Amino acid sequence: MMIVTDTASDILESEAAELDIRLAPLDIAFGDVHCSRNTPEMLDEFYRLLTTSEEFPKTSQPAPEIWLELFREAQRNGEDVLVLAMTSQISGTYESACMAARLSGYDSHIAVVDTRQAIVCQYIVVRYAAAQRDAGKSLSEIVSLVNAFTKRVHVHGVMGTLTYLRKGGRIPASVATIGNLLKIKPTIGIDNGKLVSPAKTKGTAAAKRIIWKELEAADLDPAWPVYFPYTSDREAVEKLRDETVEKFGLDIENTRFRQVSGTIGAHLGPGAFGFAYVEKE
Repeated sequence: MMIVTDTASDILESEAAELDIRLAPLDIAFGDVHCSRNTPEMLDEFYRLLTTSEEFPKTSQPAPEIWLELFREAQRNGEDVLVLAMTSQISGTYESACMAARLSGYDSHIAVVDTRQAIVCQYIVVRYAAAQRDAGKSLSEIVSLVNAFTKRVHVHGVMGTLTYLRKGGRIPASVATIGNLLKIKPTIGIDNGKLVSPAKTKGTAAAKRIIWKELEAADLDPAWPVYFPYTSDREAVEKLRDETVEKFGLDIENTRFRQVSGTIGAHLGPGAFGFAYVEKE
């Protein structure tokens, strides 16, 4: 079985090869400079350009031709195909894959799933699906399992600045200017497939207290690590990890850091960080 996901899952190319996962890249461009590959070097370059370029990056979903090429390869090999797309509430990636599946003439062997997730949560869902495939589950079985599993995956975080929401046209310039002057730190999360900001607080410490309340109420599945996603400030997320481990008595060996790639990172900005986890069934 071929499993395909898009690069909004933040899966590095080396990890995709290890998991036997195929990646469909979303294009991320600063003018003529493209940062579309998920490699550590390109993530470094993306965040360098995000903070230095006068242009805000433009992102575009994988073209139907990319999906079609993958589907035709699977057909030649007699494989079923599972596509795990980022949430359709943020991107047209899911619809693009569905269109390509219909055009392929191989759609009876293709399942396209809207994970209702992105970034680290999509990464977790992809890892789960790969484990089910490796355990010998059928395509229909995995689709059913994934649709149930994705509801157990959650992410909560803090943005360092409102500047990049303004640059991306998500909020007015006046709101960003006043918010930054007042040191407003929005909390962020993914709720039912949508990127949401449930609270806005003054200062990072207050924002952390809000997202920790989500973890207090969670019944963590110990089979999964607690992940700590970040955009480019590794020191800030390491501090959050250490504080969270101490506050909740977590096993530090069962924690992982994950860097956010450019598709969502462009809007979060360089100072965003948080945590993600899987709840028990």
